[in-house]
Parts: sequence; structure tokens; C-alpha cells
Amino acid sequence: MDGAWLSNQAAGEVTQNLLQMSYDERVANGCIGRERADLVLAGCAILEEIRLAFPSPRIRVADRGLREGILIQLMQADGVWSNR
Repeated sequence: MDGAWLSNQAAGEVTQNLLQMSYDERVANGCIGRERADLVLAGCAILEEIRLAFPSPRIRVADRGLREGILIQLMQADGVWSNR
């Protein structure tokens, strides 16, 4: 799904579907799993606030940027990554 475009309506539908799932259903979802079954609800709330603050006809899905940013920050803190 990385790089896919979602219409505003589709993004809302995905959020609603996730909010309607039980914890066990979220755990069973291969894209979520036990580690993120609770966290995904906070992500839904954040996405909804972003959609309200910055209305757009569509959004682009990306999962690599956040992980890479966190990894780079941790590596910089350990002194093993440089911006040079």
C-alpha cells in the first residue's frame, strides 16, 4: 500500500473500519498485528484531525518515512550516523 493514493472518502472509510474492529480483529489483521493493535486507534484519531485541519481530495499512503526518521534519530544519538 506504500505510495498508494486514497480519496478523502476512502481514507474515512478505512478509519471507520479500523475503529469498528475489535482488538482481536485488529490483531488478526496481517497489516496490524498484536504489536500495533492498540496504537492503530491513536493513529486513526491523528489522521482524522489532520484531515479536518488540512482538507484535501486525496492523501498518499507512506509507511517508510516515519520508521526511517526514527531510525536516523536513534543512530544520530548513538553517534553512528552523520548528515555529511
